Amino acid sequence: MVLTIMNTQNERQNEQFVILVLIGALALNYPLLSLFADGGLLFGIPILYLYLFVLWAGFIALAALVIEARNRKEHQGTSPQATKANDLNIKG
Repeated sequence: MVLTIMNTQNERQNEQFVILVLIGALALNYPLLSLFADGGLLFGIPILYLYLFVLWAGFIALAALVIEARNRKEHQGTSPQATKANDLNIKG
């Protein structure tokens, strides 16, 4: 039962990463990039560079959220001492 739940959570995380990669591929594709390549500036920064930087930071943040959600579910229901022992690889 626990193994089935873990497999389902891993499959869900894998699906979330696939969706994240597909959205990233679309966001970095030519039609969207051409919208920001007009040479305009925002706060002295080219809009294309700003778009790429914000997109990059956003995808890192989303990937971190997916990973943290999985870690929270894995450690849910365990005592703090057991979690710390698992983190330190202490047995006994």
